[in-house]
Amino acid sequence: MKGSIDPASCAAPTARVTFLVTLLYSLPAALGMRPVVDLDIWWHLHQAAWIVEHKSLPLTDPFTTYGVGKSWIAYHWLYELIVYAFYRAFGLFGVALYTTILALAITVALHGLLRRYTGDLLVATGLTALALAAMYPVLSQPRPWLFNVLFLVLELTVILEVRRTGEARRLWTLPPLFLVWACINIQFVYGLFVLVLAAVEVLIDRRAERLAIARPLRLKPLLGALVACVLATCLTPYHVRIYVPVLTAVRLTDPFLFLAELQAPPFRLIFDWIMLGLLLAATFVLGRQPTISPFLVSLLATGAFVAFRARRDVWFVVIASVVTLAITRARSVTARSAFGVARTALIAIVAVGVAVSLALTRVSASRLEAAVAENFPAGAAAFVEQQGYRGRIYNDYNWGGYLMWRLPALNVTLDGRNPVHGDARIWASIRTFGGAPGWDSDKELITADIVIANVNSALASLLRTDRRFKLAYEDHVAVVFENRR
Repeated sequence: MKGSIDPASCAAPTARVTFLVTLLYSLPAALGMRPVVDLDIWWHLHQAAWIVEHKSLPLTDPFTTYGVGKSWIAYHWLYELIVYAFYRAFGLFGVALYTTILALAITVALHGLLRRYTGDLLVATGLTALALAAMYPVLSQPRPWLFNVLFLVLELTVILEVRRTGEARRLWTLPPLFLVWACINIQFVYGLFVLVLAAVEVLIDRRAERLAIARPLRLKPLLGALVACVLATCLTPYHVRIYVPVLTAVRLTDPFLFLAELQAPPFRLIFDWIMLGLLLAATFVLGRQPTISPFLVSLLATGAFVAFRARRDVWFVVIASVVTLAITRARSVTARSAFGVARTALIAIVAVGVAVSLALTRVSASRLEAAVAENFPAGAAAFVEQQGYRGRIYNDYNWGGYLMWRLPALNVTLDGRNPVHGDARIWASIRTFGGAPGWDSDKELITADIVIANVNSALASLLRTDRRFKLAYEDHVAVVFENRR
């Protein structure tokens, strides 16, 4: 691989470049300092609270009547403890702070990687900004996938450096990374697959004329690192069982129909088009190279596959695209700009100032509470709590996590954990809340003690005339019906 940089050739960046870099490092605050309206964050917080209280990880579902005795592996447990620590320290603002910090870490890691290979601070800054824009729907949510983005960038940094320098000992920084990754999200398997792609490249015949494979990369240390990374993932509290939800996720098909985040990018927003533009640009420049890099080709192809299958995975193809663009450009670049202490301090001060400003305006306590009340049945939950209801709530998929967190004394019918509830129950709930034929014979609806539904749902309208239920509460977001029995 070409494009190594001579540190002696570094020059101070211009004022314009400094300004653009300052804008870049102000973006994480713009991404993260937002009201908390994510549907899944609530059951993650609830699960973390359970783990803290019981000082152990669940093996069966402890949260719903339906899930009692059913296997449940809390494969996000470390992420949940981290975000719960932020919540306990700062309330809902802590969740926004978590998102901001992870977005900043991703920005620093990606900018550093791209700058290393382009050798041009301006180009690296532009590519990083485009990547952040394309990943906006992912980076603006307080999900565990933020760690997926960060860890993939760190992994690629190591692999590309080994390909460039031949220093195989760098690979041994990966097993600790995968140990942590496996405690945060099962998509650590994406990282393992990237290592497999690097090993496959070495296996390809080096004598082929058009293959541009970095000669220093050797198969033996790469395979050793791969085995060590797999073993590291088995050192988590769930050991080899951590691969059970991986296999379950591979078999899932129905969630790709009813979950927006698992559907293909709709290309109705500018973020999707930026992603597509980066992919096409990377494919074009890669195709124009006099030699072929199997690793980059397979990385791009894998990224395209997972991104067009589920919009939540666009980060993979975005990172693959900008890394490809950086590496192909590096062939003609020999110098890069370096920041001094004064400019670095200036950038940091401005970025912190932007973050503080957005924190005071976007995520003040009143705005956070108002956003929750506008998007979740906060008023209905307060009414239920005040009335002292007990028993089981019949609720829809979207609000299950919030009600689980807000009303821990009651049992929700459904929440966002697909492996626990299964496709059949989720589809049944969708049909009932949509007023489909047979809604009135839904056993879980009939036997529920109370029903909490969106005020505009078909079920809410139907229950108003159903003698089995009595309207107990209503606001502009939700209604509460009490079972007359």
